[in-house]
Parts: sequence; C-alpha cells; structure tokens
Amino acid sequence: MWGLTLWLALAATIVLMIRPRLHETSASLSFLLHFALALPFFSLAYLFMANDTSILHVAAFGGADLPLKYRFAATWAAREGPLLMWLGWMALLSWWWRRPFSGEEGSDRGVHELRLRLSHGMSLALLLISFSLDPFKPTPAFFFGNGLNPLLQTDLMVIHPPLIFLTYSMCLHLSAVGLSAAYTQATTALSDRMLAIARPALLTATLGIGLGGLWAYLILDWGGYWAWDPVETGSFLPWLALVAMIHLRTRPGRVSDQVWIGAALLTAFLSIFATTVTRAGGVWASSIHTFVTNDSGTPPSDVFGRLMQLQADSAATEIMVYVTWMFTLIGCWFAVLQSQGTGSSLQKNHAWATGIPVAAGLLGWLLLNSEGVWSWTSIPHAVFLGLLFVPLGLSSLTKSSPLSNETQAWSYHGISPAPIHLLASAAVFLLCQDVFITFAFISLFLPLYYASSALDAWPWAAAGVVLGLSLAWSELLSLPVAAFVLFLYVLPWLLAPNQDEESPVSLAEGRTQRRIALWGSVILVSLYLVLTWVLLLASIDAVNFDAHELYGAPFMTGVALCFFLYTRRNDDPKDNLILIGITLGISTVGFVFFADSFGRDASTLISGSLTRGHIIWVSLPALILALAPMAREVNRTLTKARSKGTVLHIPFGAHIVHFGLLLLLLGHLSTTVLVDRGDASHRLSLVKDEVIIHDGIGYEFTELTLESEGFDVGDGFVGVYITVYEMNEDEVGKKIGEVRPGMLRFDEQGIPRSEVDTLTRLSGDIVFIFDGSQSNALMQTVQSENAEAVDLVRVTVYVLPHSHAVWLGWVMMMGGMALVTLTGSKKASQRINKANGKQAEEE
Repeated sequence: MWGLTLWLALAATIVLMIRPRLHETSASLSFLLHFALALPFFSLAYLFMANDTSILHVAAFGGADLPLKYRFAATWAAREGPLLMWLGWMALLSWWWRRPFSGEEGSDRGVHELRLRLSHGMSLALLLISFSLDPFKPTPAFFFGNGLNPLLQTDLMVIHPPLIFLTYSMCLHLSAVGLSAAYTQATTALSDRMLAIARPALLTATLGIGLGGLWAYLILDWGGYWAWDPVETGSFLPWLALVAMIHLRTRPGRVSDQVWIGAALLTAFLSIFATTVTRAGGVWASSIHTFVTNDSGTPPSDVFGRLMQLQADSAATEIMVYVTWMFTLIGCWFAVLQSQGTGSSLQKNHAWATGIPVAAGLLGWLLLNSEGVWSWTSIPHAVFLGLLFVPLGLSSLTKSSPLSNETQAWSYHGISPAPIHLLASAAVFLLCQDVFITFAFISLFLPLYYASSALDAWPWAAAGVVLGLSLAWSELLSLPVAAFVLFLYVLPWLLAPNQDEESPVSLAEGRTQRRIALWGSVILVSLYLVLTWVLLLASIDAVNFDAHELYGAPFMTGVALCFFLYTRRNDDPKDNLILIGITLGISTVGFVFFADSFGRDASTLISGSLTRGHIIWVSLPALILALAPMAREVNRTLTKARSKGTVLHIPFGAHIVHFGLLLLLLGHLSTTVLVDRGDASHRLSLVKDEVIIHDGIGYEFTELTLESEGFDVGDGFVGVYITVYEMNEDEVGKKIGEVRPGMLRFDEQGIPRSEVDTLTRLSGDIVFIFDGSQSNALMQTVQSENAEAVDLVRVTVYVLPHSHAVWLGWVMMMGGMALVTLTGSKKASQRINKANGKQAEEE
C-alpha cells in the first residue's frame, strides 16, 4: 500500500518533466504534483511516528519508547529515509523556484523550461534509487531491530541532517541553472540567477555544518567541534565551493559564463561526492560518524576502486548512480570547456546527456528485478569512465573551428598540432592509476589548454600547482609523478617568451593592493578547496588531521591579509605594507624562537620537527591584524546602510560574515589546533574527596550517581559529580562550578553513550568526558561491587579557552549571511518586476 506513494511520485515527476510550466496554467495541479514527490517521505515519517513495525525500516530503527521527535528523526537513520527526504527537498525547491529567474523571462531559447526539466530529472534519479532500496518493504517474520543509534537520539540530529540535504538540493538546482544556460546559450544575468540560489545555500550550509559541529561538541567524546572526520570534511567541500562562487562577482574583471557554469557544476559534484562519503561508509572507513556502512568496501587503496567493490553490495544502485552522476557532471564541464575552446556551442537537443544518472537509476531497478541473472558486477568499470565522454562526444558533433592562436600569445595548442590535453591526461592516468586524481587533473588542465593565452589563465595553473603539491604532501603520488603534474601546469611560464610589462606592478600602490584583496577571496578559497579535497581522498583509512591544520595555516594567513588590505583600501598603502611586514616579522620570530610559548599542547609534534605552536605562529598574528580594521568596516557599512534608512545592505552583511569568520578562526586555533586529543595528559585519575591539580585547575571527585528514571532516552545513567576549583599560587582553590559527566546506558542496543558535561566560564569552556573505555571500566566496577566501592574514576578533561569565539563567530556569520540573502532576494525581485513591466509595455 505505502509503496504506491513511490509510483505516484514517479507519475508526478514524469508529468512535470513533460509540462515543466504547468504552474502557469494550473497552479493547484502543479502544487499537487510537487507535493506528490514529497509524499513518500511524509508517508515514511508518519509510519515512524506511528511506530508501524510492519515496515522493515521502522522495525529496524524505530521504537515505541522513543519520544515523537526522535521517531521522526529515525526516518533518516539508514539509507532509505534520507533519499526520500532529499527528494522532498528537491520537490519543494522546484516549486519555490518554478517562476523564471532574472534573465530567463521571455527567453526564446527555453532556458526556463530546460532548468525545470533538469531539476525534475535529478529528482527522478533520486526516486529511482529509492525504488531499488524499497523503503516500504514488509518486516519478515521473527525480525527484531536494534533500534535507533544512541548517537542519533539527540535534538540536534532532528535538525542537522535535513539542513545538509537541503544544502545539497540547492547545489543540484545550481547545476540545473548552469546546465540550462550552457545548453541554450541564454547567459543573460547568469550571475544573478546563480547568486539567487548560492546565497541561501551558503546560509543553510553554514547553519547545518555548525549544528553538526555543536552535536560533536556536546554528544561525541571528541572534546571539540571539528576533527576533520571524512563526513564533516565532505560537507565542508560544497561550503567552500559556494563561498568561492559568491565571491566571483567581487573579483576584478569580468567573469566568463563558463566559470559561472563550472562553479555551479562543482557545487553539485561536491554535494554528490559528500553524499558518497557518508553513504559508502566502508570506503571512508576512518569516519567516526558514518552510520551507513558496507562490509564489502575494503581495499584497493584508491577511492574509485573501493567504490567499484560496492557493485556487489545490496545498495549498489545508490552508489553506482552517484558515481555515474559525478562522472556526468565532469563530462558536462569538459563539454563546456571544449565548446569554449573550439568556438562551438552546446545544443539544447544534446542536453539529454545530463539524464545519464536517471538511466543508471532505471538500470539499477531493472537489475534488481532480474532475479539475480544480472547485477552491477556485470558492468565493466570502463563503462563508468566512458560516461564522461558522452556529453563531450555530443558537443563534438556541433560545428566548430580549429584551434588557432591569432593573438600570438603562448598557448598549448600553439606549440603542436598534437592533442596535448589527451596525451597529458593519458600519461597522468598511467602514472597514478587513480581515476579521481586524473579527472581532477583534466578539469584544471583543460581551461589552460583551450585558453588563447595560457598566461592569462594563471588561476587554473595555480590550482593545478596546488593539486600537484597536495598529492605529494598526502603521499597519493610519488614525488616524481607529482613533479610531472606540476611541470604540465607551469609549462607556459617555462616556454613563453618574455613579455614586456606595460606598467610595472608595485605593491605600494593602493590599486594593486585592492586587486590582491579582491582576487584573494576567490583564489585562496579555490586553492584551499583543492587541498581539502585531496586530503579527503587520502583519508580513506586514517584521518589526516595534522595535514589539514598544517597545510591550511598559510591559507588562513592569506585570507586574513586579504581582509586587512581590503578593509584598509582607503588608508595609506605604504602603511599597509609596513604593518604587514611587522606582522610577518612577528610571525617569523615567534615561529623560530617561541613556538612553545602558548603552553598546553603547543610543543606536541604535528609533522617532522614542526609543532602545534609553529602552526599558531603562522596564522595568529595575521588574524589579529585583520580584526580591528574589519570591525571598523562593519561600523562603516552600518553607518552607510542607516543613511539609506535600512540595514538590508549587502556590504554590511558581508563584513559581518567576515568579522565572524575571523573570530571563529581565532577560536579554532585555541580550541582545536592547540589541543592534542590523543595526548594522555588530558586523562585524569581522580581520587574521591581529593583535589587533583592539573594546569592550575583543581578537580575533586565527590560522588558517584546511579539513575534509572526520568530520561527521554536511555535505560540508565552512571555518572560522577566533580567540583572544579581555580587554584592560586598557594594551591588554595576557589570553587568555580560543578559538573556531572557520565554514561547513558542503552540496554537494547548494547551501546553506551558518553554524556559530556561542560563548565562554561567567561574565558572559555572546560569539557569533561567519559570515553568508551572509561565508561566501561566504571560500569564493571559498579556491577561487580557497589557504588560505594568506587573511590577512583578516570575522566578526560579539555580546557578550551576562547571557545566562545567559535560559537559567536558562527552566529555572526549566519546573521550576516541572512542579511545578504534577504537583500539579494529583494533586489532580484525588483529586477524581475521591472523586466516584467517592461515586457508588458512592449506587448
């Protein structure tokens, strides 16, 4: 019965693809069809809330004893629910953005219709995956589920996953905007269309990721909000792509339509990639909070090879569709670049190539119903690789002109008639034997290859250089192979003849400093995105926490200096250089002579001879330097906004975001970089009624508590009362608070959950944790003897000064993003109304 909702959603999707502008003739029918797409999710959520155990999914993860909100959250506890939720978000956004965006009004190329069809096609792909998973399958006899994972039985898990999938849905709609523009050449006001989605997407992503960090801070036994876990790093990648896209408009010079389209495709690719990280848990085995796993996802050592091992998995269709989807997006990007380089145009009737993921989903459904005769293992790996050449091949069918170099500028195609891009790509693949690395190389190399002047395409070369360096740092490539990759990207600067500069560039000029500041927002974020993605590729067996922090520090410094230059654009440029020079000098002196001066875990080695203190000195002075000028800029833009009688002012909101980011990064240095969570010195043994002094703080274990009633979730609580003192020089303590960390029992699952407690002070938090081993040891003592016999407990304590800066910065960023989003939406509505009015006058 409930499976009928999937068929209703399928019928609705087909109708909407055939009649994408149905809302113009029948608004009510259009709404009902969009609602039908979300109906499977609402149905599954209802079954969970009613605890209908006749449905296997509910029997496995639901529970009559769960509070209603956690029954609802159990809907996305496994594979089936999140897909239906994703489908519901896609339907909502398709209905919300059903009307033409700026530049789509009155278009005779059908860009509006194509965008809607593409978004519905993406929904269809998700729906077909859902068919293969059969979310409403009945519960077999004698089946007893384990219930909802204890880590998911929290309020934050009611909110965090939906926000992440809403972000991914917005990114998919961004790709629909980009692809519709590419295949119709209707690029008027393309940036406005992109920003109309990118701005709310960034706000949603910031809220979602922040809530995930808060969940880790309060629930997991990390003792922090961020640990570069593959799942959280995966969700961070679309955020970085959205940041880079939003700043494209601020960089100097005109941004080509191809770059906007590429940015949109990148956000969608990274959203699918991040979903794959979460859903193919056996591939990224190092993730601590991947709740969907696959036992078959083991070696080989590369990501593509491990994904292909999941062809035999029960959920193979989902992963294979994601792989197909990613390769199709890459293929579309290649087609866009080829059309630009050869002077041809993508044709609207070739846009069907974007529907390859739908075909993959349909194939998965057919394979599932072949009764074992065929399966995904029957499909060679090369078929998946060939998918990216479908959009590329179709673009080759259009009339094009041979590559030429009339400008006499140095170009790759100008040095040889041979297809250097194909030869270089083949060489890289043969040397590295890694599909994703090869695709990354091609994606960054093709813009260089097709550029009429390779020297002018230096941002792509810079990204390629970072790609090569990152692959070497992460040991995904050997040094000789990485050097070969670097050589291919820097070749123009090695072979191009010296060109006389029309005017020398001086860093002491205000114009030059402004250009650096404006370029930096896009370039630094984009380069950091490349680095983060590569390190995630290398994290399939172990989290590269040290590498993320070590190699990310220079980017942090660069962003801070760009903020400084921009906010002081009206000040004396020479003073700016002097202040930057002094700051870098302080960083250098501190780096060389005072690396251990921050105390705590500053002396812990993080790489070779470098310590955590060294990383702090790289970034801290620059972040502090940028703070005061940014505060002044916030005040300046607020004054300007008030003079206009409103606070809906994009620069004002943007600089609130920037100021919040600086605060967050400063807090990050203190609460994450300076804390070695693997150091045993943070684990304290507390003797009952005895004050143990550690780093100037006194801790006294006073009482053991056993509770079995009064919980929303869990079957019992074992905890300890700890009184905390601030000690003076005479070791006399002043009580500053009391905490009660412990462990919450979940007898049905057999999995205890650490209950973290936090003592909040003006200077920052002190976090108290019973990890798994500590909780188990305490429980065994209680069971074998009694509560009174416990006179020694072990607890993990993290002192996190300046932790409030992280959360204050996060809140400020969301407030600023909300202002930017509302202001942008208001301006977009005014532009559309003006265009509609002009069109009505002409008619």
